[in-house]
Amino acid sequence: MTRALLLIPALVLAVEVAGAAAGHPWTPGLLTIDPDSAQRLLHAGERLAFVDLRPADAYRAGHLPGARSVPLVELRSRHAEIPRDALVVVYGDASTAEAGAAWRFLRSVGVPRAFVLEGGLAAWRAGGFTIEDESHEGLRAPSNPLTDS
Repeated sequence: MTRALLLIPALVLAVEVAGAAAGHPWTPGLLTIDPDSAQRLLHAGERLAFVDLRPADAYRAGHLPGARSVPLVELRSRHAEIPRDALVVVYGDASTAEAGAAWRFLRSVGVPRAFVLEGGLAAWRAGGFTIEDESHEGLRAPSNPLTDS
């Protein structure tokens, strides 16, 4: 397990204890991960389970490598398909609104290591990271003169 992942439970525990000590219940905020950090974890060998919350046709047009399609409208009935032993990263197109709702639901049904991908698929693409299509072939995002050096 990577050092960064060892710090996550400690941080959550510290925030939880501080809230309880202050005399009020702790309500977790939205836990997010940016595309660069997700890439670093993948390269370090961490098991990430990407969950694409967009409609199935959007998923087929392009998704994160190895992502599982679980459209938001189906999440309640299909949440058992999401692995509990991986770091789960949910995402949509660009907004965190739908992914945030999915994150809250997953936490409520016992998915302890769930995160929202900051900026969704749009941010992943903007970072120049690989996108798979329905053939599962990796497609490199077009080069971006603003981020490429």
